[in-house]
Amino acid sequence: MTLAPGPLRSLLLAGAGYLPERASSVAEGVDHVFHFIFWVSAVSLVLIVAVTLLFVFRYRASASRQAPEASPDHSTRLELTWSGIPLLLVMVMFGISTKVYLDMTGAPPGPAPAQVKVMARKWSWWFDHPNGKGAKDLHLVVGQPVELVLASADVVHSLYVPQFRLKQDAVPGRYTRMNFTPIMAGTFPILCAEYCGTNHSQMMADVVIHPDQASYDAWAAEGRSPTLSLAEQGRKLFDEKGCSACHSDDGSAGVGPTVKGLWGKTEKLVGGGTATVDENYVRESIVTPARKIVAGYEDMMPPMPLEEQEMLAVIAYLQSLKEKP
Repeated sequence: MTLAPGPLRSLLLAGAGYLPERASSVAEGVDHVFHFIFWVSAVSLVLIVAVTLLFVFRYRASASRQAPEASPDHSTRLELTWSGIPLLLVMVMFGISTKVYLDMTGAPPGPAPAQVKVMARKWSWWFDHPNGKGAKDLHLVVGQPVELVLASADVVHSLYVPQFRLKQDAVPGRYTRMNFTPIMAGTFPILCAEYCGTNHSQMMADVVIHPDQASYDAWAAEGRSPTLSLAEQGRKLFDEKGCSACHSDDGSAGVGPTVKGLWGKTEKLVGGGTATVDENYVRESIVTPARKIVAGYEDMMPPMPLEEQEMLAVIAYLQSLKEKP
């Protein structure tokens, strides 16, 4: 039997798991949460409507019943039952949703994920891959963990891949992350799920999941030109903007802390407290350097006017100077 188009068909297909194919390591967990909430909601709807109809017919006015029947005005057992069951179901929803959320936001187990810098702007995406190649589409390899670091040059955008069951906002003035492992080769659409202006609906790209490293390397070699990688652009900016005058990149002392081995380090701050050197810390230190001053140094650095793409380049350069374990 073929279901006719309409709301009923959509409802039945949704309940049966009619969702886009799963292409990421977190997709199955998201589907389980969706199905649990869907069927709890569907069963609850049926029970509520059934009891409502029962009461409508059972206690309707009739010639033989002109006054309400006597009934108890309180039942502790009944009240505990109708309060306890929904509370238990909501707590289960909270528990399984929290587990999936932590899987989505934390780094996947195994080897360190490859990091891709994502720049969102009206109305396009740009992806700087680990090998230094930038592209309008995202390219990944099956089975290799990946971390997307998202930034926005203008307004809030939201990177959404239905087959991944993942959506993450790109917010001006900060960096957000998305962690997952591709599990299926293919090409899938990337959408913007946050209304960002006139051409919001046209802000689309593709994520290409390569079946193996050889396929990815072949793509990375296509059209290879002498243009600088993101880290190399950052090294150039580091000199052009005068950063090297105060911050060495070889570990030697200077007016400011050396950037060699700085990435991932926990710095002690003037006035107490600590800060871990990551994307948001670096951005804050460039935009508002007086906010968190490293202990042992003075407040001498002026704010540096960098565009978001330049900021990502400097961050990539600092990451390239991370000391090997």
